[in-house]
Amino acid sequence: MAFITKYIYQLLHDIFEQHKDPRVQHLPLVGSPLPVLAIIAGYLALVLYYGPKWMANRKPFNLKYVMRVYNAIQVLANLAIFAFGVPSTYMRKEFSLTCQPIDHTNTERYMLNTIYLSYGYYITKYLDLLDTIFFVLRKKNNQITFLHVYHHAGMVFAVYAFMTFLAGSHATMLGIINLFIHTIMYAYYFVTSVWTIERSLWWKRHITQLQLLQFGYLFIHFLMPIVRNHCQHPVILSFVGLIQNLFMFALFFDFYYKEYIRKPKLLAREQQRKRQQQQLQQQQQLQSSSQTPSQQQQQQQ
Repeated sequence: MAFITKYIYQLLHDIFEQHKDPRVQHLPLVGSPLPVLAIIAGYLALVLYYGPKWMANRKPFNLKYVMRVYNAIQVLANLAIFAFGVPSTYMRKEFSLTCQPIDHTNTERYMLNTIYLSYGYYITKYLDLLDTIFFVLRKKNNQITFLHVYHHAGMVFAVYAFMTFLAGSHATMLGIINLFIHTIMYAYYFVTSVWTIERSLWWKRHITQLQLLQFGYLFIHFLMPIVRNHCQHPVILSFVGLIQNLFMFALFFDFYYKEYIRKPKLLAREQQRKRQQQQLQQQQQLQSSSQTPSQQQQQQQ
């Protein structure tokens, strides 16, 4: 058993040393996966067990003003990285939309800008973990779903892997689109924390639709190097990206169907049932009021 463990460790170490990007190894939380895995493990333990247990006999925290500041920071951070990221990537002829290679030797200014902007995006994934912690502190445990936790924890590790091995590669598009979506999403959260939710509720459904479009396009984006791999992008990485986005599309579509298609239908049926009951009661009351006292006595007998 010890031999197998040592062999696996050595194999992973060799793969890591062979494929790591030397341009980013000096950055915090890039390189060794151990700190990242420790943070993810701590996050999962906190939001799935220790946090809810600690809050069980406590009142929910009022985090209204904290969350306003948090949402405003998220909007500004995601918008700024997106605004600087697009000109550094897909607005340049050197950056390919259809097949962007992995090139650890590229140290041109636009590429270094892209790498450091990608690192900023990476840090926002850790900031996103506060979403779930706020759920715990507000006792919104019904919102701590598999989709939510898997997405947040998975994005931290996925973007870690991107920064460590794939910075400036074909997967850069994931960050660009995700920054745009998150700018809109956190703007929605900010607006609904300032004004009554009825005034901005119509955004919510469209945000989920944008997320579905995001995963649909990224599926196509990762399919491109498989169909025409003129940049020698590793097919296995494209395939992993393709499958992951298909899986995320399925999870988000399941949420969309339950929340915006099935739920309104069930509510409509329940409202119709209540209306029918009210109409029946009104008819019975009218019939009762129209009867003479002798007729009412006969019915009672």
